[in-house]
Amino acid sequence: MSQKSPHTTQKNQSHKVNRKYKDRLFRYIFKNKKDLLDLYNAINGTSYTDASDLIITTLSDAIYIGMKNDVGFLIGNCLNLYEHQSSINPNMPLRGLFYLVKMLQGYVELNHYNLYSSTRIELPFPRYIVFYNGDKEAPDCEELSLSDAFPKMAGSRPALECHATVLNINYGHNQELLNKCKRLSDYSYFVHQVREYLEQEYAIDQAIDCAMEDCIQKEILSDILIANRAEVKSMLLSTFDEKEYRKMLREEAREEGLKEGLREGIEKGLAEGREEGREEGQKEGRKEGQKKLNDLYETLLGEGRIEDLEKAIKDNEYRQKLLKEHS
Repeated sequence: MSQKSPHTTQKNQSHKVNRKYKDRLFRYIFKNKKDLLDLYNAINGTSYTDASDLIITTLSDAIYIGMKNDVGFLIGNCLNLYEHQSSINPNMPLRGLFYLVKMLQGYVELNHYNLYSSTRIELPFPRYIVFYNGDKEAPDCEELSLSDAFPKMAGSRPALECHATVLNINYGHNQELLNKCKRLSDYSYFVHQVREYLEQEYAIDQAIDCAMEDCIQKEILSDILIANRAEVKSMLLSTFDEKEYRKMLREEAREEGLKEGLREGIEKGLAEGREEGREEGQKEGRKEGQKKLNDLYETLLGEGRIEDLEKAIKDNEYRQKLLKEHS
């Protein structure tokens, strides 16, 4: 990692962000058909080589007001929707349903299919993948279903369904997938580096700059970072909430401290409880032992066994023998 000091820029430095540039880095990286085809092959275990086989169907909010998905494309007989998420969102199946319906509508219109025909329209197979790289812990792979949001109706199935496959692409997760797609691996590493610098208390501007320098030196996204440095930085500044990230770090540290304190408290409590138990047990044992000894002495005295009494008082071995006989 770069050796710049975190104090070379002020932490409260204001950021000039290009608010008109709405494209996100993930979408920007995979706008190239060849890179998108590599990602598709990595996920599906296919070996397509001709990028012209891939037809982009990404929705534009200029056409569908308020709706803009990350990447949509058609290849072979599969309609693919790829979304990027930096937060855990259980509503992704519903979002996917909206997007896929629009994409299928465009597919039907493009091919001039008649919805009222007596012949069934053959549709491409839909696949919906969500790439997650947020800060919260998440499994490598998880499937979310739209039907989970519906109330359960005995003996009935919902008329609608949509499945979202969520893949955790954070650095250290889904390594097999990342190894198959260099662009995805590079993206994961770059975001990881930005976070590493932020955890070292670098300002967001410098964290991005240092991460860029590291990645360029290691030839990670170097072609994009060298040619489009300002655009990439603008994208990250416009989408990365530094205050929220630092708040998350504090909350995670607090939760970890709480768990650690609770664990230590339980261990200390158990140790103290065992010690108190031993002390109470010893006291009770001494009381019980003294009572048995008094009973023995009273018995010997009552039976007139004065010599045995005197010997028991002086000789511990003989006393223990009489206690066993007395019990």
